[in-house]
Amino acid sequence: MLNITDPVVKRFIENLHNAVERKNKNLSASSSYDDYILENRVIKLFCEEKTLDPRRCADEMNARYNTNLGNDGIIKILKANRLSYQAKRAELINWAEEAVEAFAKALESRKQKDYDNFMTLRNKVIQTRDDERYKIQERIACLMFYVRHPELDSNTDADSVEKFGNVYMKHLLYEASDFLKNICIKPKGNSKGEKKDSQQEKIELLENMLNRSDMLLKDLQDEFDARIKESHQNDLVEFFSQLNSEKYGCILDAVLSARNGVRQLRKGNVQLPPEIGGLFILIERFAQFIRDSEINPILKPGSIQNMRFDEIETCDYEGSPFLNTNEVKRVKVLSPGWIYKNKDVQIARPRLKEVV
Repeated sequence: MLNITDPVVKRFIENLHNAVERKNKNLSASSSYDDYILENRVIKLFCEEKTLDPRRCADEMNARYNTNLGNDGIIKILKANRLSYQAKRAELINWAEEAVEAFAKALESRKQKDYDNFMTLRNKVIQTRDDERYKIQERIACLMFYVRHPELDSNTDADSVEKFGNVYMKHLLYEASDFLKNICIKPKGNSKGEKKDSQQEKIELLENMLNRSDMLLKDLQDEFDARIKESHQNDLVEFFSQLNSEKYGCILDAVLSARNGVRQLRKGNVQLPPEIGGLFILIERFAQFIRDSEINPILKPGSIQNMRFDEIETCDYEGSPFLNTNEVKRVKVLSPGWIYKNKDVQIARPRLKEVV
C-alpha cells in the first residue's frame, strides 16, 4: 500500500484526481455509459481473481452490483473485448498487475531506473491470437490501479473511471505516466547550469497536457469511426444469428450439411432426378453467399475432437462436468458454430456432446 501521507504521493493523487475529473466533464451528458460500466466491472473482477470462470464471475456481479447476468452474458462481454480465451486474458492481467506494481515502486522510490522499468512494461505490446495489438490493454491497467491500490481513489474517481472506454483509459494512463516522470526524473540544468524553476516545470506540464489533448481528440475520432463500422457489423451478425436460431431451424447448419451431402452424392456419381437439380443449385449459391459475407464455421460438423475446459467454455457442451481446467474430454461436434471475420465475433456457439 502506498503511503498517502507522503507529500509527493498526495500530490500525485491530486493530479490523478484532476485528470479523471477533466475526462469526466468531457463526457457527453446525453450518452449512456451502461455498457462501459458493465464491462469495466467484469474486468475488475478478473483483475481481482484472474482464474475466475464466467459462471462464478456472473454470480459475483449479481451479488455485488445487483445485476441479472448469466454465464452467457459474461462470455458475451468477454468476446466483445477479445478476452474470451483464458490464457490471453491471464496474460493481459499479469502484465497489468506487473506494470501497476512497477508504477507504485517508482512512485515510492522516486528513482529514474524504476520509472524506466515501468515505461518498458507500459510500452510492451500484448497481441491477440490474430497477432493484433489489444486495444483494451491500457484500460485493464487503469482498472488494475484501483484494484491493487484503492488508496489512489480520491472521492469517487474509481466510480468515474468505470464510465471510460479504451481511449479515455489510455490517455489517463499516459497522463499518470507524465506525473510520474516529473517525480522521478530530476530537471536538468540549462546551458548556464541553472536548474528549471517550478514555473518552467509547470509550463512543460501544460504543454504536455495540450499535446495529450490533441492526441485524445484524434483517438476519439478514430474510436467513433470504429463504432460506426461496428454498428453495421452488428446488424450483419444479428441477421445471420437469426438465420441460425432454432426458431428458423438453424439454417446455416442446414445449408452446410446439405451442401456437403450434395457433394458426396456427386462424388459417388449418383444420378439425381432433374426436378430437384434447381434445389441443389440454390443450396450452392446460398453457401456461396454465406462465404462471401465472411461467415465461416468454427468446427468441422460431425468430427470427434479432444478439447480442454478453456476451449469448451465458449461452446454449448453436453456431458459430464470437468474435474479441473487441465482435463481433456473427447467430444463430437453436433453443430459447428459460426464466426464473422474476426475470430472473436461469434454468431452461433458450437454444440458439443461428450463421447463416452
